[in-house]
Amino acid sequence: MQNISVECLIGRSWNISTRKWEGTLVNGTLIDISTQSEEDNSGKLIPVGIVLLDDDTFQCIPMEFITKINSI
Repeated sequence: MQNISVECLIGRSWNISTRKWEGTLVNGTLIDISTQSEEDNSGKLIPVGIVLLDDDTFQCIPMEFITKINSI
């Protein structure tokens, strides 16, 4: 898999008023894709990206919270 520059939403919480996810946007590099148990339903697997964040830490982030950064 080729490394892909991405933007990720971390520290997420659901805002009932706006009906949107809120959190912190951070940049990183998507290095792999895997699956893990969903937080609310341990019997359901969801796709996650393994991301090397720009602060040199790794996080597994659900794919729905990862956006590809367009390169010039």
